[in-house]
Amino acid sequence: MIWLVFALLTVVTLAVLLVPLLRSRPVLVGRAEYDLTVYRDQLAEIDRELERGTLQPDQAEAARTEIQRRILAAGEKREKDGPAASRPVLLAAAIALLVPLVTAGLYLKLGTPSLPDRPFASRAGQMQQMQDQAEMIRSMVASLTARLEKNPSDGKGWNMLGRSLKVMGQTEKSAEAYRKAVALLPGDVQVRLEFASVLLDEVPQGMPLPAELVGLMRQVAAIDPRNVDALYFLGIAAAQAGDVAKAKDLWGKAAALLPDGSEDKADILKQIETLK
Repeated sequence: MIWLVFALLTVVTLAVLLVPLLRSRPVLVGRAEYDLTVYRDQLAEIDRELERGTLQPDQAEAARTEIQRRILAAGEKREKDGPAASRPVLLAAAIALLVPLVTAGLYLKLGTPSLPDRPFASRAGQMQQMQDQAEMIRSMVASLTARLEKNPSDGKGWNMLGRSLKVMGQTEKSAEAYRKAVALLPGDVQVRLEFASVLLDEVPQGMPLPAELVGLMRQVAAIDPRNVDALYFLGIAAAQAGDVAKAKDLWGKAAALLPDGSEDKADILKQIETLK
């Protein structure tokens, strides 16, 4: 009986993981690329803090070493992931295979009373290091915020703050910083895509796109009419508004810009076929 329960729980878990994945939409900003941008910004901020004297040389060196380690890890991840276009079917198959195996393995391990626990003392150093790193990032964000209060016209500074706050999980503050960056950087496509990514993360699957996100995509399309992300999401907005002809036109343009054989192109063409 217990194995039947485990099987049902595994099926439910797979459904939760795979359904959104197989319905995935093009990614605005690749995660590895996004992380690399944030880390480079953090390195630049360390140099500024060192020049202002708010960081000691040994603190700056330690911070650089940690961030450079993260840059190397993000670079390796980007090479493994390949192009921005994802392969959801392969990833779904891997998840479908691994989840049951991992679940069974965890049960066999955690279900054994004689399994020795990892002593707390052996984790204390690692936990302290993580806390120190988090405190360093919070300090850098606080310093950047204070600098922007004195110089609120620094669009790139607001953009950097928006990225850092997103990484910290402070979505509302990140969005507010991006709003200021967008206003100060009228021709910058990247900052608009990053801001749209923040807004998109808050949209439940299948719900209408918020007006602010659609407005950002219109700005991107005005700056770069061949931007695939803008064409795709403007097509979604048109379809949600009931304008099928416009949605087909926008998605057709987006598909024409994607390489033949890519999964993103195939996905868009399928969506065009579903429009009536």
